[in-house]
Amino acid sequence: MKITSSVYKGIQYVQISTLPAEQRERLLLTINTDLFIKILVDGKILGNCLQFKDYEKWFENVYKPMSSDGGHSKILRDDELVQLAPGSSSN
Repeated sequence: MKITSSVYKGIQYVQISTLPAEQRERLLLTINTDLFIKILVDGKILGNCLQFKDYEKWFENVYKPMSSDGGHSKILRDDELVQLAPGSSSN
């Protein structure tokens, strides 16, 4: 399940430590660490944060496909999207 974002001074973000354990583990293995940001909130630096747009993109394009097929992502060709019943015509 996708988590909701936090917002500070117009920056919409998620802190990696607040993600469910499975998402946190997969994210740390699959995302470009250059996307991590630090945010200064009330004099305290929050590290290991992601802009929410980057988290959403990762969730939709990496995490969700991995979850729905047991951890193996596969791009389907058009002819693999629909399987016709035996004896039926594609016309």
